[in-house]
Amino acid sequence: MPVSQRRAERWFNTEAGFNRNSTQVLVNNIQTLSTRFTGVRADGINNFDLALFKNVKIKERFNAQFRFENFNALNHVQFGGPNVAPINAAFGSITGEKGHGQRQITLGFKLLF
Repeated sequence: MPVSQRRAERWFNTEAGFNRNSTQVLVNNIQTLSTRFTGVRADGINNFDLALFKNVKIKERFNAQFRFENFNALNHVQFGGPNVAPINAAFGSITGEKGHGQRQITLGFKLLF
């Protein structure tokens, strides 16, 4: 399926010769089926992190550091891999996310002496 037609509900063509009836699936097919999906790829990582630091000298021995950190700054969803079990109701769809999660903002102050 072309990349432009992919959706989370249908990541690849599920009608491409897959027998989805659980009573007709051979035992050997279930054991070796995962090796047949080596060409199925999950969505790429689209992540942008940002960090800003400002060092301020207070006195000769004292320095302060202000920190601003932003993880997943653009708040893009990171999809997991598609379900590749033909007898599963979610076959060909993406039902989860990778562990990156939502946007996180951290502010910090550090005093160095």
